[in-house]
Amino acid sequence: MKQYLPVLAAMTLSGCGTVTTLSSSDEEIVANLNKENSSCQAMPRVYSGVAYNLCKMNSNGNSIYYSWLLGFYLIDSVASAATDTAALPYTVYAQSKNGSLALNQSHDVGY
Repeated sequence: MKQYLPVLAAMTLSGCGTVTTLSSSDEEIVANLNKENSSCQAMPRVYSGVAYNLCKMNSNGNSIYYSWLLGFYLIDSVASAATDTAALPYTVYAQSKNGSLALNQSHDVGY
């Protein structure tokens, strides 16, 4: 079982909303959410992992796996909230410097 733990941790973290938003470029995040047909207009940088998951859940999911993914995003949002709290010093600075991430354009919105 111990040999599977690093693989399980890597798989879990690769889907984590916080890891995705903090390690991806703005363009990658916008492209990913637009590909999912998200109804979100903008995403704040503070608690971005939770916001990212909410935008994914607020997409026009026509997939057969959509209901299963919805449960995953809910579970991931709890872990993302904890990780987002730890990342607050960085994300508050990024929010004040760059503003929210506009999802329908390729540039930031300064709110």
